[in-house]
This record gives sequence, C-alpha cells and structure tokens, in this order.
Amino acid sequence: MKKKITRRAMIQNSALLVGGVCMCQALSGAAGEKSTCCTTPNLEPESLEIGEKIITVDLTKAPSLSEVGHAAFIIDKEKSIDIIVVRAEEEKYFALSRLCTHGRQVLSYNRHRGVLQCNSFNHSIFALDGQVVKGPAPVPLKTYSVTIEQEKLKILL
Repeated sequence: MKKKITRRAMIQNSALLVGGVCMCQALSGAAGEKSTCCTTPNLEPESLEIGEKIITVDLTKAPSLSEVGHAAFIIDKEKSIDIIVVRAEEEKYFALSRLCTHGRQVLSYNRHRGVLQCNSFNHSIFALDGQVVKGPAPVPLKTYSVTIEQEKLKILL
C-alpha cells in the first residue's frame, strides 16, 4: 500500500531541505570562499597589486588559492582585467581570460576534470593552456605568463 504525502508535509519537508542546504553552505563559507566546479570566488583584494604590465598576488594573503584544485577571479573593470587564476598543482598556476570566447559567459574551473568550462547552456570546455577541448567556442582563451617568486605569483599582462 502506497503512503500518501500531504501537500503541507511536502512543503514542510522541502523547506527543511532547503534550510539545511543553506546552513551547510553558510558554515562551509565561514573559513573563506573556495571554488567549486560551478562557482569561483574573487581573489582577495588585500592579496592583489595591479600594475601597468604585471599583477602581483601575495599567496600568503590569498586563501582562495591556498589549496591545489582551487581557482579565483581577478576583475578590474577600469583596467579591463577579467582573469581566472587556477592552482592546478602545488607549484603550478595558470592565468587565463575568465570569459568564454563563444558567448562571453563566465568560466569556472572543474578540478575533477582539470578544465575550464563555460557556465552557459551547451558550454564550451577549455584546457588550461587555453585550447578549446569542446565547442562551440571558435577560438582559444587568452593566456597570461605566470611565475612564482618568494610566495608571490606574478602575472604578465
């Protein structure tokens, strides 16, 4: 015999589920934002120094990049800077345009697959060297040269 659930019970249970999800997200965000396969935080402003031809990131002040497999955005609208920085390995970082070359939608780093993916429907996928893995993107992403010197990540513009 099938047990029927009332509309009221279904709404109450749904509210409890949504509340639980929100609480988990709130608690997990308490230690600082971390990237997931579909979201990427902005890099902490106190870690950034943006110059004419170089961006310097103080890695000791950038908890969003403290773990392998995480990524963060560097955005400066006044200087037309729209970059995603990925920490793919312990000492290996990549910096690329954070906008898809197809529809200019924002990209996210999928650490499980090691690729950048467009957050748009029928998303394009890019390798960390900027090359298109799966279209409809017509051209690769712009990439930036990256070096590490004494806990400082330097990105050449």
